[in-house]
Amino acid sequence: MTDNNNFDLHRAIAEAQQPLEVRIAALRTANNYLTRRNKVRARVRIVLQAEGSALAMTVWHLAGWRTGRDSCMTYGMTDRQWHYGRALLQVARVMGRSYEGWLIDNPEQIEAAIKGAAERCALNPEILIARLPLSRQLTPASKLKRRVGQ
Repeated sequence: MTDNNNFDLHRAIAEAQQPLEVRIAALRTANNYLTRRNKVRARVRIVLQAEGSALAMTVWHLAGWRTGRDSCMTYGMTDRQWHYGRALLQVARVMGRSYEGWLIDNPEQIEAAIKGAAERCALNPEILIARLPLSRQLTPASKLKRRVGQ
C-alpha cells in the first residue's frame, strides 16, 4: 500500500510541476526581453534623473545658494546627479557653459524651459548624453551587444 501511495504522490507532484516548468520558461524569455530593452531605456532613466536634479539646482539657485558641483554635493546631491542636472539645464539654455553661469532668473521661465528640454530629451536622449563628460556617458545604443538564441 505504501508503494502505491508514493507512486500517486510522485505522479501528482510531476503533474503539478509540468505547468510550472512551462511558466518558468515563459518568465525567462520575458526577463531576457526586458533586460535587453532596459539597456536601451537606461538613457530615458537618465533624462528623468536629470530633470529632478535640474529642478533641485534651480530651487537652490533661486534661494541664493551656490550651485557649483562641490556646493551641490554638500547639499546632498551626488556627482552624477549634478552632471545630469547641469546637462539638462544647458539643453534648456538656462545655464551657460563653463563660467557663464545662470542665464535666466525668472522661476516660471526656468520651469517651462526645463520641462520643454526634458520632453525633447525623452524623445531623443542623445541630446542630453552629448552634454555629459565622457566619464558620465553610457555606451551608445548601437554598441550594445545583443544576445543571439535562447
